[in-house]
Amino acid sequence: MKNAFLVFSYTHNDKPNMPLMLHVLLFANEMKEKGEVVKIIFEGEGVNWAKDLLNEEHPFSNHAKQLMDNFVVCEACASMFGVLGDIKDNLTVENDLFGHISLKKYLDEGFNVIKF
Repeated sequence: MKNAFLVFSYTHNDKPNMPLMLHVLLFANEMKEKGEVVKIIFEGEGVNWAKDLLNEEHPFSNHAKQLMDNFVVCEACASMFGVLGDIKDNLTVENDLFGHISLKKYLDEGFNVIKF
């Protein structure tokens, strides 16, 4: 199977929504360990997670390490939220749809899309 986790959210009650991201990482790691193809797509304010998870001091660093090659970040949103400079040399950045990630590309490649 191929699964793409689409992460648009970052905050809940004015702070990072830690339970949301923890579950994305847990589910994605489980699937990857079982041999499935996984992508975690960061769009909208979700691009802030990409920057946060690059920090080795982040509480979810151990969960994120084995998934960094599976992260895909929206270039337009990363630019808009001021994190592009922090991530562009470390993570995959895509801009196929007017600067954003083409979700259709992933659907055409057979990915199931799971929204968060």
